[in-house]
Amino acid sequence: MELWLVRDVPAWLVGLVVVAGLPAVTLAFDMLMHRGLPHDRLRRHNDVTGVIVATVGVAYAIVIGLCVVSLWEGYKDAQDTVRSEAVSLTPLVAGSAVFGADVQRSVVAEIIRYEQDIIDGWDTHLGTSPDDRRIADLDRLAALVAALRPETEAQRAFVQQAMGTVGRAEQYRQQAKSEAEERQMSPVMWLGVLMATGALLILCPFFGLDDPVVRRMLLGLAAAVIATNLFLVIEMNFPYYGSFSVDPGAHRAVVENLQSGR
Repeated sequence: MELWLVRDVPAWLVGLVVVAGLPAVTLAFDMLMHRGLPHDRLRRHNDVTGVIVATVGVAYAIVIGLCVVSLWEGYKDAQDTVRSEAVSLTPLVAGSAVFGADVQRSVVAEIIRYEQDIIDGWDTHLGTSPDDRRIADLDRLAALVAALRPETEAQRAFVQQAMGTVGRAEQYRQQAKSEAEERQMSPVMWLGVLMATGALLILCPFFGLDDPVVRRMLLGLAAAVIATNLFLVIEMNFPYYGSFSVDPGAHRAVVENLQSGR
């Protein structure tokens, strides 16, 4: 459910529903509640209500803060995985020079093909299904290295290291696939976020104010801020999808550098 919400629903629509819907529900609850609880009755208990709301607010801030920090660290880890994958094959460029310029150009062409196929099929590569084009690219690169006939120690060292380099590229790709499908927040953390959010929004209308316009403006703003935090948590839960998604920018940079000869 969470992955579908982030992957298949536009971020602006999720934001609109959450940021506009939660204040609307909160204001509707406020109107219903104050039909039986007049403000002159609630105002007498504002001191006690303030202490309770402040306590719940601190608990909410701690839960949200921990979630955002955890999600941001997961996002940075996903970025590091993509960057490591993007440059995993580049050591072959310099190493292949021991076999001459023709072999080096062939290695560069195969690496560019591999990187470009990842860029072109980024959404496919994130899924659990095999990405045949990328696998075929690695197979061609491995076959190219295996067909080399080393004659010097430097050439033999390159062939040995190259096969390990190709294997690490596949390892990084499988790691990225795993990170793409795994949510970062556990059900227990989600339960804590939702309970703290609900408790805070339910307690806020218990403040008594004479001016209904001011009360509803303050309540709506508070609910909008809380809803914004909830939207951020939803969108950051899967680092490869949504408005905060990790993109194949590192792969594009590698392609551009190889094509320009840098």
